[in-house]
Amino acid sequence: MKAIFSRLRPSKRLVVILSAALSVSAASGGAAVYVGRDRLMSRLAEPSPSGLECTTIRTLKLDHRGQRWVRMHVKTDRASGPDRIRTALRVVGALSHKEQADLYQVVVLDAAGPEERAAVRGAAIGAEVLFAPGPRRVPGMEEPFRASYNDGAANASGMFHGKAVRLELDEVRALMSAMDDHSLCVDSSAAATEGAEVDEAAAQTVESAEAPAGH
Repeated sequence: MKAIFSRLRPSKRLVVILSAALSVSAASGGAAVYVGRDRLMSRLAEPSPSGLECTTIRTLKLDHRGQRWVRMHVKTDRASGPDRIRTALRVVGALSHKEQADLYQVVVLDAAGPEERAAVRGAAIGAEVLFAPGPRRVPGMEEPFRASYNDGAANASGMFHGKAVRLELDEVRALMSAMDDHSLCVDSSAAATEGAEVDEAAAQTVESAEAPAGH
Protein backbone atom coordinates (compact mmCIF):
# COMPACT_ATOMS: atom_id res chain seq x y z
CA MET A 1 0.00 0.00 0.00
CA LYS A 2 2.83 2.39 0.89
CA ALA A 3 4.40 1.59 -2.45
CA ILE A 4 1.22 2.62 -4.27
CA PHE A 5 0.98 6.00 -2.46
CA SER A 6 4.65 6.65 -3.01
CA ARG A 7 4.10 6.24 -6.73
CA LEU A 8 1.18 8.73 -6.65
CA ARG A 9 3.16 11.37 -4.74
CA PRO A 10 3.50 14.41 -7.08
CA SER A 11 6.91 15.74 -7.87
CA LYS A 12 8.07 19.08 -6.46
CA ARG A 13 7.96 20.56 -9.96
CA LEU A 14 4.30 19.56 -10.40
CA VAL A 15 3.43 21.04 -7.01
CA VAL A 16 5.02 24.36 -8.01
CA ILE A 17 3.12 24.41 -11.33
CA LEU A 18 -0.23 23.64 -9.66
CA SER A 19 0.34 26.29 -6.99
CA ALA A 20 1.12 28.90 -9.64
CA ALA A 21 -2.00 27.96 -11.62
CA LEU A 22 -4.22 28.26 -8.54
CA SER A 23 -2.69 31.64 -7.69
CA VAL A 24 -3.39 32.96 -11.20
CA SER A 25 -6.96 31.64 -11.03
CA ALA A 26 -7.60 33.31 -7.67
CA ALA A 27 -6.12 36.59 -8.88
CA SER A 28 -8.29 36.48 -12.02
CA GLY A 29 -11.38 35.90 -9.90
CA GLY A 30 -10.50 38.84 -7.67
CA ALA A 31 -9.89 41.04 -10.70
CA ALA A 32 -13.26 40.02 -12.13
CA VAL A 33 -14.95 41.05 -8.89
CA TYR A 34 -13.26 44.46 -8.92
CA VAL A 35 -14.00 45.00 -12.64
CA GLY A 36 -17.64 44.12 -12.00
CA ARG A 37 -17.80 46.57 -9.11
CA ASP A 38 -16.17 49.32 -11.20
CA ARG A 39 -18.71 48.80 -13.97
CA LEU A 40 -21.58 48.90 -11.48
CA MET A 41 -20.33 52.11 -9.86
CA SER A 42 -19.77 53.66 -13.28
CA ARG A 43 -23.31 52.78 -14.31
CA LEU A 44 -24.74 54.22 -11.09
CA ALA A 45 -22.79 57.43 -11.67
CA GLU A 46 -24.27 57.92 -15.15
CA PRO A 47 -27.05 60.52 -15.36
CA SER A 48 -30.57 59.19 -15.66
CA PRO A 49 -31.96 59.72 -19.18
CA SER A 50 -35.25 60.80 -17.60
CA GLY A 51 -33.84 63.28 -15.09
CA LEU A 52 -34.24 63.14 -11.33
CA GLU A 53 -36.90 62.92 -8.67
CA CYS A 54 -38.57 66.26 -8.06
CA THR A 55 -41.26 67.88 -5.94
CA THR A 56 -44.06 70.07 -7.24
CA ILE A 57 -44.29 73.47 -5.57
CA ARG A 58 -47.36 74.74 -7.42
CA THR A 59 -49.40 74.25 -10.57
CA LEU A 60 -51.11 77.27 -12.13
CA LYS A 61 -53.88 76.87 -14.70
CA LEU A 62 -54.37 80.17 -16.47
CA ASP A 63 -56.73 81.63 -19.06
CA HIS A 64 -55.10 83.99 -21.55
CA ARG A 65 -57.13 85.47 -24.41
CA GLY A 66 -59.13 82.32 -24.92
CA GLN A 67 -56.14 80.03 -24.49
CA ARG A 68 -55.33 77.68 -21.63
CA TRP A 69 -51.85 77.86 -20.16
CA VAL A 70 -50.51 75.48 -17.51
CA ARG A 71 -47.48 76.50 -15.50
CA MET A 72 -45.69 74.21 -13.03
CA HIS A 73 -42.93 75.12 -10.58
CA VAL A 74 -40.88 72.17 -9.30
CA LYS A 75 -37.71 71.73 -7.28
CA THR A 76 -34.76 69.35 -7.28
CA ASP A 77 -31.92 68.95 -4.80
CA ARG A 78 -28.45 70.03 -5.99
CA ALA A 79 -28.99 68.76 -9.53
CA SER A 80 -26.65 69.48 -12.42
CA GLY A 81 -27.78 71.55 -15.39
CA PRO A 82 -28.25 68.54 -17.73
CA ASP A 83 -30.20 66.69 -15.02
CA ARG A 84 -32.43 69.72 -14.44
CA ILE A 85 -33.31 70.09 -18.12
CA ARG A 86 -33.99 66.35 -18.46
CA THR A 87 -36.28 66.59 -15.45
CA ALA A 88 -38.11 69.59 -16.92
CA LEU A 89 -38.58 67.85 -20.28
CA ARG A 90 -39.89 64.69 -18.63
CA VAL A 91 -42.35 66.65 -16.51
CA VAL A 92 -43.62 68.81 -19.37
CA GLY A 93 -44.23 65.65 -21.41
CA ALA A 94 -46.13 64.00 -18.56
CA LEU A 95 -48.07 67.20 -17.90
CA SER A 96 -49.17 67.46 -21.53
CA HIS A 97 -50.63 63.94 -21.31
CA LYS A 98 -52.51 64.80 -18.12
CA GLU A 99 -53.76 68.32 -18.92
CA GLN A 100 -55.00 69.75 -22.20
CA ALA A 101 -53.59 73.21 -22.86
CA ASP A 102 -52.23 75.52 -25.53
CA LEU A 103 -49.02 76.21 -23.62
CA TYR A 104 -47.14 74.30 -20.92
CA GLN A 105 -44.34 75.75 -18.83
CA VAL A 106 -42.15 73.86 -16.35
CA VAL A 107 -39.65 75.77 -14.22
CA VAL A 108 -37.05 73.89 -12.14
CA LEU A 109 -35.79 75.49 -8.93
CA ASP A 110 -33.28 74.29 -6.36
CA ALA A 111 -34.51 72.86 -3.06
CA ALA A 112 -32.72 75.66 -1.19
CA GLY A 113 -34.07 78.41 -3.42
CA PRO A 114 -37.08 80.72 -3.02
CA GLU A 115 -40.54 79.23 -3.51
CA GLU A 116 -42.69 82.36 -3.53
CA ARG A 117 -44.35 82.85 -6.89
CA ALA A 118 -43.02 86.38 -7.34
CA ALA A 119 -39.45 85.19 -6.65
CA VAL A 120 -39.45 82.58 -9.42
CA ARG A 121 -37.36 84.54 -11.89
CA GLY A 122 -33.79 85.32 -12.91
CA ALA A 123 -31.10 83.47 -10.98
CA ALA A 124 -33.69 81.38 -9.12
CA ILE A 125 -34.44 79.44 -12.31
CA GLY A 126 -32.23 76.40 -12.87
CA ALA A 127 -34.02 75.16 -15.98
CA GLU A 128 -37.14 76.02 -17.96
CA VAL A 129 -39.15 74.38 -20.71
CA LEU A 130 -41.99 75.87 -22.74
CA PHE A 131 -44.06 73.50 -24.88
CA ALA A 132 -46.78 74.55 -27.31
CA PRO A 133 -48.42 71.68 -29.26
CA GLY A 134 -49.55 74.27 -31.82
CA PRO A 135 -46.80 76.92 -31.67
CA ARG A 136 -48.35 79.13 -34.35
CA ARG A 137 -51.32 79.76 -32.06
CA VAL A 138 -49.12 81.02 -29.20
CA PRO A 139 -47.49 84.45 -29.61
CA GLY A 140 -43.71 84.27 -29.37
CA MET A 141 -43.48 80.50 -29.94
CA GLU A 142 -41.92 79.73 -33.32
CA GLU A 143 -41.21 76.07 -32.45
CA PRO A 144 -42.99 73.53 -30.23
CA PHE A 145 -40.25 73.61 -27.57
CA ARG A 146 -38.15 76.27 -25.94
CA ALA A 147 -35.76 74.69 -23.44
CA SER A 148 -32.86 76.20 -21.50
CA TYR A 149 -30.89 75.67 -18.30
CA ASN A 150 -28.25 77.39 -16.20
CA ASP A 151 -24.94 75.52 -16.31
CA GLY A 152 -23.88 76.74 -12.86
CA ALA A 153 -24.37 74.90 -9.58
CA ALA A 154 -26.84 76.27 -7.06
CA ASN A 155 -25.26 78.21 -4.21
CA ALA A 156 -26.27 77.95 -0.55
CA SER A 157 -29.32 80.13 -1.25
CA GLY A 158 -30.42 78.00 -4.19
CA MET A 159 -29.48 80.62 -6.78
CA PHE A 160 -27.75 79.93 -10.10
CA HIS A 161 -25.03 82.23 -11.43
CA GLY A 162 -23.73 80.29 -14.40
CA LYS A 163 -24.35 80.76 -18.10
CA ALA A 164 -27.63 80.12 -19.87
CA VAL A 165 -27.59 77.16 -22.26
CA ARG A 166 -30.40 76.88 -24.80
CA LEU A 167 -31.17 73.56 -26.49
CA GLU A 168 -31.95 73.17 -30.16
CA LEU A 169 -35.15 71.41 -31.18
CA ASP A 170 -33.33 68.27 -32.37
CA GLU A 171 -31.51 68.08 -29.01
CA VAL A 172 -34.84 68.28 -27.17
CA ARG A 173 -36.30 65.50 -29.28
CA ALA A 174 -33.22 63.30 -28.78
CA LEU A 175 -33.37 63.70 -25.00
CA MET A 176 -37.09 62.96 -24.83
CA SER A 177 -36.87 59.91 -27.09
CA ALA A 178 -34.22 58.39 -24.79
CA MET A 179 -36.39 58.65 -21.66
CA ASP A 180 -37.60 55.48 -19.95
CA ASP A 181 -39.63 57.26 -17.26
CA HIS A 182 -42.53 59.63 -17.93
CA SER A 183 -43.72 60.48 -14.43
CA LEU A 184 -44.63 63.80 -12.87
CA CYS A 185 -42.99 65.15 -9.75
CA VAL A 186 -44.14 64.19 -6.27
CA ASP A 187 -47.06 66.46 -5.43
CA SER A 188 -47.52 66.25 -1.67
CA SER A 189 -49.00 69.65 -0.86
CA ALA A 190 -49.14 71.81 -4.00
CA ALA A 191 -52.58 73.12 -4.88
CA ALA A 192 -53.60 73.98 -8.43
CA THR A 193 -55.14 77.37 -9.12
CA GLU A 194 -57.89 76.80 -11.67
CA GLY A 195 -59.48 79.39 -13.93
CA ALA A 196 -57.29 82.31 -12.89
CA GLU A 197 -56.61 85.15 -15.26
CA VAL A 198 -53.07 85.13 -16.57
CA ASP A 199 -50.97 87.85 -15.00
CA GLU A 200 -48.67 90.25 -16.83
CA ALA A 201 -45.55 88.30 -15.85
CA ALA A 202 -47.02 85.10 -17.29
CA ALA A 203 -47.79 86.81 -20.59
CA GLN A 204 -44.25 88.12 -20.79
CA THR A 205 -42.92 84.61 -20.18
CA VAL A 206 -43.61 83.54 -23.75
CA GLU A 207 -42.47 86.78 -25.28
CA SER A 208 -39.21 87.01 -23.33
CA ALA A 209 -38.79 83.25 -22.59
CA GLU A 210 -37.66 83.89 -18.99
CA ALA A 211 -34.46 81.93 -19.65
CA PRO A 212 -32.18 81.19 -16.67
CA ALA A 213 -30.12 84.26 -16.01
CA GLY A 214 -26.44 84.22 -16.89
CA HIS A 215 -23.90 86.25 -14.94
